[in-house]
Amino acid sequence: MKYRNYRSPVSILILLLGLGDPAAIRAQEHDFQPVHWAYSSIFGTGWYQLDGNRSVFVLRMPPRQTLRRSSITDSGERKLGVEINYPVTVGLHSIDDLQEIISPDNFGTISFTPGVGLEIPVNKRWYLRPFANFGWGTEKDSDDSAWIYYAGIKSRYTFPGRKFDWFLLNGIYYAGYTPNSGRAESLAAAQLGVGFRRPLNNATLFGRALDLNWHVIYSFLGEEIDFGLPDGKFDPVKDQFEIGVAVSFRDQPYQFWFFKIDQLGLGYQFTPDGRFEAITFSMRSWFKK
Repeated sequence: MKYRNYRSPVSILILLLGLGDPAAIRAQEHDFQPVHWAYSSIFGTGWYQLDGNRSVFVLRMPPRQTLRRSSITDSGERKLGVEINYPVTVGLHSIDDLQEIISPDNFGTISFTPGVGLEIPVNKRWYLRPFANFGWGTEKDSDDSAWIYYAGIKSRYTFPGRKFDWFLLNGIYYAGYTPNSGRAESLAAAQLGVGFRRPLNNATLFGRALDLNWHVIYSFLGEEIDFGLPDGKFDPVKDQFEIGVAVSFRDQPYQFWFFKIDQLGLGYQFTPDGRFEAITFSMRSWFKK
């Protein structure tokens, strides 16, 4: 069975505010263990199962604060980039009506997982980006809560060209949660891919020069994750591909309130067997998000 994760207008509006990658997750019987709501801080926007037959729609809002930008001079003098992020993840019982969305009774789960990200210029072509987040979340209508953590490192190596640059992309991360009752869970993932960037001559947005970007990423999970389908069945996912295209600002991000917009992009995710598919929206490159 093939599953496509299409977005409603409300969902698209939410993603335009810079939320995260989508995932549709439902529980059927006890044959499978669905993704716990605590993982919503890592996976981002989607449907998550709570105890019993209740589920929530999760929004992830990731405001960030750049303390220092990374740089490297011709003489090899390096400056470490430092960024603090304050992701807040909220689970909603309903997204059908705007008044319901903002009603306190509509809130199902909430978590806050602040963290720090560094950008390390190894040389002018090679950058590393380690990150670590730790926080706590709770389910409003029960006593369930969990400590949540995730950390990893990403790598980007640039091969400059006359008309375009291309990148070798790599990453690993480890994530997990410890609930106030029950067993702690964790997972690990490794990622490998390539990216390209080409200047868009004479094209501007908000008065700024633009580049065209695209990437292909392969992700391998250390263990299968059971993503639920609309018909209540499960689709275990152990690895997936992502193809993305985006228009980015060449010089620096566009500041909108406390959101920093690096790019406007779409991604298409799918498993090798074609059974799981999703469409994502991003405002940061794969390396920086």
